[in-house]
Amino acid sequence: MATTTLQPVSPWRRIPLNMALALLNAYGASVTIFLVARVLVGERWQIIALFNSGAHLLLLPSILLLPLAVLLRRGATIALVTPPLVAFLLSYAVMFMPRNVPTVAAGEPLAVLTYNLKSQADDLDAALDTILDADADVVALQELSQPMADALATALADAYPYQAHHAMPGNPIPGQGLLSRYPIVTDAYWRVNLAMQRVTLDVAGTTVALYNAHPPQPISQNGFAMRAEDISDLLARAGRETGPVILMGDFNMSDQSEDYGRLSGVYQDAYHAAGWGMGFTFPATVPYFGSGRYAPSFFSLVPPLIRLDYVFHDSAFTTVDAQVWPESGGSDHLPLYVELALHG
Repeated sequence: MATTTLQPVSPWRRIPLNMALALLNAYGASVTIFLVARVLVGERWQIIALFNSGAHLLLLPSILLLPLAVLLRRGATIALVTPPLVAFLLSYAVMFMPRNVPTVAAGEPLAVLTYNLKSQADDLDAALDTILDADADVVALQELSQPMADALATALADAYPYQAHHAMPGNPIPGQGLLSRYPIVTDAYWRVNLAMQRVTLDVAGTTVALYNAHPPQPISQNGFAMRAEDISDLLARAGRETGPVILMGDFNMSDQSEDYGRLSGVYQDAYHAAGWGMGFTFPATVPYFGSGRYAPSFFSLVPPLIRLDYVFHDSAFTTVDAQVWPESGGSDHLPLYVELALHG
């Protein structure tokens, strides 16, 4: 009777499997160590603050990698890749689930838009069209140039009869502005590090304090400390308000940062309450049609990867809707549009 001799598996055939396991183990171990470190140490270590800026991108691959680890039947690998997936689900699962968000809420409707204009000083029509298309009641603007402020004052005077602009000639990045269909009662602008603006609005007889925030981006010398300082100042000022409060703008932070935790611990993140999906607003994919309207750039090739633009509010409001506006108007930020209901 003939016998069959089992041939040993060629070690060359195991190389792809071993490489896949090594990569899975390295991913799971490194991200798990980061998650433990940020619980134990937090952003006292700047490396943790840096990784928090993109932590959502570190966690996102686990959606595919954990099933792969299960398919390979490696218990240790499964154990290493599980914490990143758990962290992702705890942070973002709610953003992909049906929620009991009211389509209409009792109170005065108030639609707001926050829009970083990328310091645009020419070819302004696309940005103006974006603002008009969104049709919000109040628009908070960051990186406002003097030419843009002048254009807003003339081209949008009918749509927004109340305007308060603080353009910085020669350096538009600290420029802030506000467009409103409701009367602007008071207006103040100040700088701790980058730029802040506070207005009070008369919304159907109720005085609403609205802060237009633009803390500095953290990827610079002392950037994380300066951003934290601006947000501490913002929270202190807003905490002294006695009426309804809205905080909105380009906060230059991800929703994994400790600065976000400080804000969301006091105020409702409108997109988290009523938005769907990750809510990425930066970098906007800026199309180039060869017409000279938009200049081609690195951002033409990169899809939005991070949520930098936010609307927060206190309990005087209910969030009815929140969405990332699909047109950037030539900016590297997509605007964030939010519908609120003011209870008075």
